[in-house]
Amino acid sequence: MTTPTTYVLDERNRICSVSGIWDEFADENGGQKLSSSDVCGRTIWDFVAGDATRMWLDAIFQLTRLRETSLERSYRCDSPDVKRFMRMRVVPEQGRLLRIEHEILATEPRPAPVSIQYAANALDEIRRRCSICGRIHNGSWLEPQAEHVDASNRIMVIYTVCEDCKRLLPRP
Repeated sequence: MTTPTTYVLDERNRICSVSGIWDEFADENGGQKLSSSDVCGRTIWDFVAGDATRMWLDAIFQLTRLRETSLERSYRCDSPDVKRFMRMRVVPEQGRLLRIEHEILATEPRPAPVSIQYAANALDEIRRRCSICGRIHNGSWLEPQAEHVDASNRIMVIYTVCEDCKRLLPRP
C-alpha cells in the first residue's frame, strides 16, 4: 500500500486543500495545470469527465454528508502501460467538509500499451468506458486491449458507469 493522495472539499465541492503525493502523481502522469496550486479553489467537477461519473460521485458525496459516515469504493485509474487498482475513501468532517483519500492498492503492467482518450467532441468511433472499473464496452464490458485501438493507436471513449458498478452504489 502507498501513502494516500488526499484532498478536502467544502460544502460546494470546491477543493480546499490537497496532500500526500498529489503533485508527484500529477507530474508522473502528465497532468498539466493539475498541481496543488492549480486545483485549490476550483470545483471537483472541473476535473471529472462524463455526466454519469459526476452523478455517481455526487451520490457518494451526498450520502457521506447525509449519513455522516465514511464510504469506500474501489475503482481503476490506469495509464497506458499500467493498470492501477485503487480505493477511494470519503470521510465527513466538521462544517460539511469531505476528506477524499485515494490509495493505490496494486498495480499490474499491461501486456501492450493502451492509450485511452476522452472523446468530448470527437466524431471518431467512440466506446463507453466505466469510470469506476476501467472496462470498455465492446458488445460486453471488457478490459481495454491493444486490439481495441483505432488507426491513431488510441481508444476514444466517453465516460459512464457500468451496470455492475452502479449496483455497488449504496442505497440511501
